[in-house]
Amino acid sequence: MNVGVTAVLTASPTPVPVSVPGSGIFQSSLLLSLLIWAPVLVAVGIAVLPNPRGRFDTLMKQIAFFTNIGLLFILWIAYNQFESFLGTVQFEENIPWLSRIGAVYHLGIDGPGLVMLILSGLVGLASILASWGIRERVRTYFCLLLISEACINGAIVAHDMFVLLLFWGAATIPIGLLVLGWGGPRRESAAWRLVGYWGLGTVALLVAILALYAAAGGNSFDMDVALRVPVSPRVQLVAGLAVIVAAATRLPLFPFQGWVRDVYSQAPVGVCIVVAGSATRLGAYVLLRLFIGAEPIGAQLLSPLLAVLAAATVIYAGLVVLRMTDLRRVGAYLAMVPGGVTVLGLAALSPLAIGGSVLSLFSGGLAGALIVGVCATLAQRAQTGNLQVLKGLAPRMPSLTWITIFAVLGLLGLPLMASFPAEMMTFFGAVKNQPLAAFAVAFGLAIVAAAVVVIFHRILFGAPNPDSPGVSDASAGEKWFLGILAGSLLWVGMFPGGPKLPGTDTPIFDPGLVNSMAAGITEMAAPYAAK
Repeated sequence: MNVGVTAVLTASPTPVPVSVPGSGIFQSSLLLSLLIWAPVLVAVGIAVLPNPRGRFDTLMKQIAFFTNIGLLFILWIAYNQFESFLGTVQFEENIPWLSRIGAVYHLGIDGPGLVMLILSGLVGLASILASWGIRERVRTYFCLLLISEACINGAIVAHDMFVLLLFWGAATIPIGLLVLGWGGPRRESAAWRLVGYWGLGTVALLVAILALYAAAGGNSFDMDVALRVPVSPRVQLVAGLAVIVAAATRLPLFPFQGWVRDVYSQAPVGVCIVVAGSATRLGAYVLLRLFIGAEPIGAQLLSPLLAVLAAATVIYAGLVVLRMTDLRRVGAYLAMVPGGVTVLGLAALSPLAIGGSVLSLFSGGLAGALIVGVCATLAQRAQTGNLQVLKGLAPRMPSLTWITIFAVLGLLGLPLMASFPAEMMTFFGAVKNQPLAAFAVAFGLAIVAAAVVVIFHRILFGAPNPDSPGVSDASAGEKWFLGILAGSLLWVGMFPGGPKLPGTDTPIFDPGLVNSMAAGITEMAAPYAAK
């Protein structure tokens, strides 16, 4: 078995305490609020910054870039300080807010929340670099991009269902405006499809939250209160179905994928990176938080439905890609595949599969963002997305060729990529409880693999087309943003438990993502431990 999978299986789900350099440096209880509101404050600063005739457009880009660098630095310290052996919520903030309805400004993260924050930080930095070529209305674009990052972070760290709903719904607005304002010729259709589907998901999430709120007595939206009150199987079914719809519109899952094609083919590359990388992963995260981890009876009853959705999504994506003639649309449907794998692990309801799904939140977000980014960059550099024209690009695009290979490896979950241990854990955990779904998803991945090999082999290594437009390799900025995504996939795939000196078991400067993510998984998976 690959050394990465061995490390994952030995590190999860009960890690031992580790002492990591950097622990104890950052003790502020406002850490999570900083990750939410610092981008908002910077966006306000950019909005009021004088910019006569666009003279300070580059400065605004630099401000957004260094804001993300600063947030990543704070997040890195918090990651090293995170107590991987505690099952309780960490970096907690709990401030009274709307006391009449029982809503509080309650923030906190456990292992899965930390994984999502790291993903959001990496994707946020990559999206800024991918947006460096924006020339029109630079101020507004980067303000909206920072606000969308803040909304995503807010939904991740919210420990109150009312606060979660606000951030979840609010993320639709800046992303929809970014598609509408800077997209391609079909941007209006793309933006309204996005708003329509994500709006439906927001309504579904509202129904789920209100059902759980009412069943818990109607006194508190706090997850520590509302989700710990036993509720009837009927309520769990209603809330569970609503959460599934909300997750399916955001991930997306078949048949709620109607927004995917237009958004990923029309939106700017930086916006596509945010959507495919972190915004869509909120669907699986909410499914884990409000359904799998809180409603065990409903989860057991509805797990077959989740399994069917997972299998249908992967198979559908593979079959559609075989028929595509536009490269950016190929990337759009390929980005659906990691979501199906993640949901398969949640449907299996076993501790190992749930752990694989949590790791898949990270690896799937990076893989989805990377494949969408690669396809968009290839189409831009080749001046066309027509698959009948794109042939034999490798000699003229050596850097993009290597990055494309990494993107394909990450998407398919091959060894040395973070998606490999995630998929191994997912399939090993699912083969007992959901064998038919596991086989169906594996069959779908085989279709996807065949489609990807055929398409990208022709694009990169086929006979060159003398009638194709001029081709150029990736720019420095494109290499950086794609390299961040590919490098993160490779790093966690090689060192899932953190790098260690020979003969030692203690990570030297990275505590290991699988060690950190295990905090909280044991409690979520406890009702299914016998499975």
